[in-house]
Amino acid sequence: MNVRRPLLPLLFLLLSALPLAAQQPARAQPVPRPVAPAPFFGTYTYLSYTILDRESSPEPISAQGVGGTLTLRSDGTYQKRLTLTANGGPMRFDQDGRYTFTPGRISFTYTAKNGRPRTDEGTFRLDKGQLTIVVAGFPVGNQSTYTLRRQ
Repeated sequence: MNVRRPLLPLLFLLLSALPLAAQQPARAQPVPRPVAPAPFFGTYTYLSYTILDRESSPEPISAQGVGGTLTLRSDGTYQKRLTLTANGGPMRFDQDGRYTFTPGRISFTYTAKNGRPRTDEGTFRLDKGQLTIVVAGFPVGNQSTYTLRRQ
Protein backbone atom coordinates (compact mmCIF):
# COMPACT_ATOMS: atom_id res chain seq x y z
CA MET A 1 0.00 0.00 0.00
CA ASN A 2 1.41 3.42 -1.02
CA VAL A 3 0.93 5.92 1.85
CA ARG A 4 2.20 8.90 -0.14
CA ARG A 5 -0.63 8.85 -2.65
CA PRO A 6 -3.48 9.73 -0.17
CA LEU A 7 -1.27 12.45 1.43
CA LEU A 8 -0.74 14.42 -1.81
CA PRO A 9 -4.33 15.76 -2.06
CA LEU A 10 -4.26 16.62 1.64
CA LEU A 11 -0.92 18.44 1.26
CA PHE A 12 -2.25 20.35 -1.76
CA LEU A 13 -5.33 21.38 0.21
CA LEU A 14 -3.26 22.60 3.14
CA LEU A 15 -0.93 24.63 0.90
CA SER A 16 -3.80 26.23 -1.00
CA ALA A 17 -5.38 27.28 2.29
CA LEU A 18 -2.33 29.38 3.27
CA PRO A 19 -2.92 33.11 3.00
CA LEU A 20 -1.82 34.67 -0.29
CA ALA A 21 0.55 37.07 1.51
CA ALA A 22 2.48 34.16 2.97
CA GLN A 23 3.17 32.87 -0.55
CA GLN A 24 4.48 36.22 -1.87
CA PRO A 25 8.15 37.11 -1.41
CA ALA A 26 8.85 39.47 1.45
CA ARG A 27 9.33 43.11 0.45
CA ALA A 28 12.13 45.18 1.86
CA GLN A 29 10.95 47.56 4.54
CA PRO A 30 11.78 51.25 3.96
CA VAL A 31 14.78 52.46 5.88
CA PRO A 32 13.60 54.98 8.48
CA ARG A 33 15.11 58.44 8.07
CA PRO A 34 16.50 60.10 11.15
CA VAL A 35 14.02 62.50 12.64
CA ALA A 36 15.34 65.77 13.95
CA PRO A 37 13.74 67.53 16.86
CA ALA A 38 11.18 70.08 15.63
CA PRO A 39 13.37 73.07 16.63
CA PHE A 40 15.96 71.92 14.06
CA PHE A 41 13.79 72.95 11.10
CA GLY A 42 13.34 76.62 10.36
CA THR A 43 15.29 79.72 9.40
CA TYR A 44 18.63 80.69 10.90
CA THR A 45 20.58 83.94 10.63
CA TYR A 46 24.32 83.78 9.93
CA LEU A 47 26.37 85.21 12.81
CA SER A 48 29.87 84.30 11.68
CA TYR A 49 31.81 82.40 9.06
CA THR A 50 35.42 81.26 9.36
CA ILE A 51 37.69 79.49 6.92
CA LEU A 52 40.56 77.28 7.99
CA ASP A 53 43.09 76.99 5.14
CA ARG A 54 46.08 75.23 6.66
CA GLU A 55 48.35 76.34 3.79
CA SER A 56 47.68 80.00 4.65
CA SER A 57 47.47 79.90 8.45
CA PRO A 58 47.11 77.45 11.32
CA GLU A 59 44.30 79.68 12.67
CA PRO A 60 40.84 80.13 11.10
CA ILE A 61 40.30 83.39 9.20
CA SER A 62 37.04 85.23 10.00
CA ALA A 63 35.01 86.55 7.10
CA GLN A 64 33.86 90.17 7.38
CA GLY A 65 30.33 91.49 6.92
CA VAL A 66 28.62 88.12 7.41
CA GLY A 67 24.86 88.15 6.96
CA GLY A 68 21.96 86.29 5.43
CA THR A 69 19.90 83.25 6.25
CA LEU A 70 19.81 79.47 6.02
CA THR A 71 16.41 77.79 5.87
CA LEU A 72 16.23 74.06 6.65
CA ARG A 73 12.87 72.60 5.68
CA SER A 74 11.45 69.35 7.06
CA ASP A 75 11.14 67.96 3.50
CA GLY A 76 14.96 67.85 3.16
CA THR A 77 15.35 71.02 1.07
CA TYR A 78 17.33 74.06 2.06
CA GLN A 79 17.87 77.65 0.96
CA LYS A 80 21.14 79.45 1.69
CA ARG A 81 21.42 83.23 1.30
CA LEU A 82 24.86 84.15 2.63
CA THR A 83 26.49 87.57 2.17
CA LEU A 84 30.07 88.56 2.97
CA THR A 85 32.00 91.79 2.58
CA ALA A 86 35.01 91.30 0.32
CA ASN A 87 36.82 93.28 -2.37
CA GLY A 88 35.20 96.50 -1.14
CA GLY A 89 31.59 95.36 -1.30
CA PRO A 90 29.04 92.68 -0.49
CA MET A 91 29.33 89.27 -2.14
CA ARG A 92 26.35 86.90 -2.31
CA PHE A 93 26.53 83.13 -2.01
CA ASP A 94 23.11 81.70 -2.79
CA GLN A 95 22.33 77.98 -2.87
CA ASP A 96 19.18 75.93 -3.11
CA GLY A 97 19.38 72.18 -2.71
CA ARG A 98 18.80 69.17 -0.53
CA TYR A 99 20.33 68.18 2.77
CA THR A 100 20.51 64.93 4.71
CA PHE A 101 21.61 64.31 8.24
CA THR A 102 22.32 61.69 10.82
CA PRO A 103 23.01 62.50 14.46
CA GLY A 104 25.82 65.06 14.40
CA ARG A 105 26.50 64.81 10.62
CA ILE A 106 25.02 66.80 7.74
CA SER A 107 25.48 66.99 3.97
CA PHE A 108 24.29 69.59 1.47
CA THR A 109 23.76 68.68 -2.20
CA TYR A 110 23.33 71.44 -4.78
CA THR A 111 24.17 72.33 -8.37
CA ALA A 112 27.59 73.98 -8.61
CA LYS A 113 28.35 76.87 -10.99
CA ASN A 114 29.65 74.37 -13.56
CA GLY A 115 26.20 72.71 -13.64
CA ARG A 116 27.30 69.53 -11.89
CA PRO A 117 25.92 68.26 -8.60
CA ARG A 118 28.14 68.85 -5.60
CA THR A 119 27.89 67.62 -2.03
CA ASP A 120 29.49 69.32 0.97
CA GLU A 121 29.71 67.20 4.11
CA GLY A 122 30.41 68.01 7.71
CA THR A 123 29.14 68.07 11.25
CA PHE A 124 26.54 70.12 13.06
CA ARG A 125 25.57 70.97 16.60
CA LEU A 126 22.39 72.67 17.75
CA ASP A 127 22.49 74.12 21.25
CA LYS A 128 19.83 76.50 22.60
CA GLY A 129 18.95 77.91 19.19
CA GLN A 130 22.55 78.27 18.03
CA LEU A 131 23.50 76.07 15.09
CA THR A 132 27.17 75.43 14.31
CA ILE A 133 27.99 73.72 11.01
CA VAL A 134 31.55 72.65 10.16
CA VAL A 135 31.99 71.69 6.50
CA ALA A 136 35.04 69.69 5.45
CA GLY A 137 37.22 71.46 2.90
CA PHE A 138 39.85 70.53 0.37
CA PRO A 139 42.58 69.47 0.81
CA VAL A 140 41.78 67.31 3.82
CA GLY A 141 42.12 69.26 7.05
CA ASN A 142 40.68 72.52 5.70
CA GLN A 143 37.20 73.51 6.82
CA SER A 144 34.55 76.20 6.93
CA THR A 145 32.64 76.94 10.12
CA TYR A 146 29.26 78.64 10.09
CA THR A 147 27.61 79.91 13.28
CA LEU A 148 23.91 80.71 13.06
CA ARG A 149 21.06 81.65 15.38
CA ARG A 150 17.48 80.48 14.96
CA GLN A 151 15.14 83.32 14.03
